[in-house]
Amino acid sequence: MRGILAITAMFLLTVFACVDGDPHMHDHPIRGVSAASPGDPPIAITINPEARVSATLAGTLPPPVPCGTPAELAVKVVNQGFVTAPLEAVLAGNVPEGATIDFRPEPLSGAPEELRSLRIVLTHPGVTDLTISFKARNEIPDLGGRDHIHFLLRCLKVR
Repeated sequence: MRGILAITAMFLLTVFACVDGDPHMHDHPIRGVSAASPGDPPIAITINPEARVSATLAGTLPPPVPCGTPAELAVKVVNQGFVTAPLEAVLAGNVPEGATIDFRPEPLSGAPEELRSLRIVLTHPGVTDLTISFKARNEIPDLGGRDHIHFLLRCLKVR
């Protein structure tokens, strides 16, 4: 019993220490707390040799922008399968009202690594809960949900 209490206490101390030390911490889920370099793109996509897509939060999300203004997120694509199909992104799950994404479904180059850009526009101020799903066109989505990322993003009310 003491072991469970000790583990719980350590977890809570870690969470509270991170929240107090990082002003953008509330924009990340707990799994996004891993060590990331400031230059890492916020989203990392890996396409394995079987063309299965997995997505993770890898870097820091951008600071809040005024509502109605696109927040631009870099997307790093690691293409282990040399896939040249278009990569697509859609809002998944309960799509929040006033949230849209723009991710050009251009074909991948087949290079081992490339960068893309994802734009998110929020029209309602405050925190918005987003789930985005990625897939290579004409490929089966990942059954385990590894092709989804889930995070909180907010926009600022324009006066």
